Amino acid sequence: MFIAQNAIYNGFTCLKTVPANCKKENLVGAFWFWQKWLLLVAALVAAFGLALALGSRSGVFQFFMSRIDPVFWGLNGPGAAGQAFQGWVYGAWGATVAGWGLIMVFLAHIPFKRQEPWARNCLAVSLGLWYLFDTFYSLYYWVWINVGLNTVLLAALGLPLFFTWRAFGQKSEPSS
Repeated sequence: MFIAQNAIYNGFTCLKTVPANCKKENLVGAFWFWQKWLLLVAALVAAFGLALALGSRSGVFQFFMSRIDPVFWGLNGPGAAGQAFQGWVYGAWGATVAGWGLIMVFLAHIPFKRQEPWARNCLAVSLGLWYLFDTFYSLYYWVWINVGLNTVLLAALGLPLFFTWRAFGQKSEPSS
């Protein structure tokens, strides 16, 4: 717990100062913490996607379904055709989420850890694009549970990007 608190504190401290004024060990400790955090959250996103693809109709997801189904089908729930559609859409959506999570795992594990700016930028743009459109449509259709889930996930994935942003130097891109 001390390591996490120290890394968070040092991340805040170094955000307020010019990176050259930060002690290298503070930046390294904070970066290590946030890189591992990003890796863990990305792995959880991939696992959530697999669970959704393979078991969206199981009891594990009843909490979510009980808040999504009434928005589209009222209190009676979906009929047989609606349940078939849900089986397909949650399977496809889960596979997409699992793939996105796995890509983030690979980005966080190697190029992000090496502080390659393109990896940070890729994660930031991907996260922003997903949040903007997914949350817009969730708001439009009044699926509040998804708005909440999206916001929590944005914070969980966005915090590492925010706190490590300055650690990425201006490396020159290879010419093609």
